[in-house]
Amino acid sequence: MLVSLFDFLIAFVIFFIICIVYKQPVHWTAILYFPAGICFVLVSAFGLGSFVAALNVKYRDFRYVLPFFLQVLFFASQVIYPLESIQQSWLKSLMAINPVNGAIELFRGALTDSSIDLTVVTIGLASALLLTFIGLYYFRKTESYFADIA
Repeated sequence: MLVSLFDFLIAFVIFFIICIVYKQPVHWTAILYFPAGICFVLVSAFGLGSFVAALNVKYRDFRYVLPFFLQVLFFASQVIYPLESIQQSWLKSLMAINPVNGAIELFRGALTDSSIDLTVVTIGLASALLLTFIGLYYFRKTESYFADIA
């Protein structure tokens, strides 16, 4: 995770340089939102990574399901489209369970100076923390079997 974080920070510096060159305004809320979004993604990735790593060791065929699962998560995040474009409130709440949507909401809020949807951020934070606790619990529970399985 630290290698990916370092890679992200280098790309983030390049992003800021491009924002300055193209005169993209970055609002003062970025001081709070950007670090919060980065921490959000780190917690989510750590929890999901721990859970998937334990599943991958215990169930060898799980690695074949993983690309399809990641594709569903990609389309369930607001990378391509804003979450405000979804009209159904139940679907918007369901999409907010994806923790990446909360992080993207924070990043977009700092770049567009629009108000962030606190419901999406709160639901995403709760699911990220729940995912981290479940991932760590399952990893710790199954790690004693790793040497026997591998």
